Amino acid sequence: MKISSLQGDFKVIQTIKNHDELLVLGSWQDLVRMFDSSRTFLVNRSESLFGIYLCKQECAEFMNKIIQDIDYNEWENFKIEAPTYHKQFQA
Repeated sequence: MKISSLQGDFKVIQTIKNHDELLVLGSWQDLVRMFDSSRTFLVNRSESLFGIYLCKQECAEFMNKIIQDIDYNEWENFKIEAPTYHKQFQA
């Protein structure tokens, strides 16, 4: 999943070896803004790509932080005509 936000650009990938572990990729600056720099590691030097492993709970907290920082003032003309969730089933 790709995420572009005011906090940076990230890509979240579920690891094959451990399905409860997620790999978050991004630039050094974006990752250390959100996480401890000691956990961040180099993935690809030529692309300046870094990563950090998170458990699902940490990733949920990360996503929550990004959502809380959305600037809703940019949505002045945004309207939802009809709810898209009214025909969905909840588990």
